[in-house]
Amino acid sequence: MTLEELNLMLEPKLKNKICLNQSQVSDLLGVSPSTLSNWRAEGVSLAYMKVGKGTKNRILYNKVKLLEFLNSSENNIKVI
Repeated sequence: MTLEELNLMLEPKLKNKICLNQSQVSDLLGVSPSTLSNWRAEGVSLAYMKVGKGTKNRILYNKVKLLEFLNSSENNIKVI
């Protein structure tokens, strides 16, 4: 999958964004936000960034890193 293909799957307002939030990525992958949280706790190779401190922080996923994860042979995730 390429960045252009990924952007075609996203809402128009998200096409120019560099990062996606947890809700957007969970919708894209067809998994719940809690699954993404579990993956972070288990060390699944989906790269993310924490922005903010404490309970007010946000989790963001860089689109390029998300593509690397999706194109990796190490995962069994298929975008729906």
